Amino acid sequence: MTALSTAFFQIQRDTDGHDLVAVIRDLPVTGVELDYRLPAPLYHQIGPALRKAGIPVTSLHNFCPLPLEFLDTGGSGDLFSLSDTRREERQEAVKRTLQTIDNAHDLEAGAVVLHCGRVAMPAETRQLYDRFRQGNPLAEATRRWLEEKIAARDRLKPAHMDALCFSLEKLLRAADRREVRLGLETRYHYHELPGPEDFRPLLHKFEGAPIGYWHDTGHAFVNEQLGLTAEGGLLQNLADRLIGIHLHDAQGLEDHLPPGSGQIDFKVFAAHLAAGVLPVMELRPGTPVEAVKDGLVHLASCFTDDNDPSTLRE
Repeated sequence: MTALSTAFFQIQRDTDGHDLVAVIRDLPVTGVELDYRLPAPLYHQIGPALRKAGIPVTSLHNFCPLPLEFLDTGGSGDLFSLSDTRREERQEAVKRTLQTIDNAHDLEAGAVVLHCGRVAMPAETRQLYDRFRQGNPLAEATRRWLEEKIAARDRLKPAHMDALCFSLEKLLRAADRREVRLGLETRYHYHELPGPEDFRPLLHKFEGAPIGYWHDTGHAFVNEQLGLTAEGGLLQNLADRLIGIHLHDAQGLEDHLPPGSGQIDFKVFAAHLAAGVLPVMELRPGTPVEAVKDGLVHLASCFTDDNDPSTLRE
């Protein structure tokens, strides 16, 4: 019932794609999401190997594959910004995303997950997270500090949202031709886009286009811990536009943990796994295979009546 992102696999320079597929083949998953850490040579190995093993590619996480000129960065969903107000930088982000859309089409994957950039500002996120770790994130001093930062963000946001809309107009034309849906993902940092209040207007603006909301359980949990969104509110408000979910656990501000090892109750997501919604477990690089299996078993216990993990894939 659940797909698995390749993010869990620790990529080395000598990693063989067939080794990665061999690991995945022995896991109870319905498919695979190819993530942005896969360098191009590894990506080109994995596609045919997955097809031979009968494992479908359900989705790609932009930007995939990782271009060779950025190999030393380790990859990032924010390698380029679709909301950059500088035209040349934004056009480069669009160009690279179009390549990911083409790749998804070629692999018969139904969706591409997007990070959409950020508001250019001194966000001071480290200071915010230090405040959280030192005590109550809702303490009056922290609340005032965060309110000031959000006000500064909101003054700068309109230009970036306009830039993002320019990008999406071009991307959605290509996605429609390629029969690929674009999923706008929940963000982790408060200055990243779309913010919680931005999803609905964006989806309304592009009503009828192949675009939807991609929920991230860990990112949403962190935003709830910081008091930026109400518990469960983001998913509840956007359930009608949901196309996929990144499933991972969180403890405080630490996320991308195997389900069952943190504070998130995954049973609440079972009702949202309707036809057409792609559930993908997305764990941090280097997660041991046994921990991956434990996470899948935990999800099975939350999503199936008979608690039988074999119903996830056979």
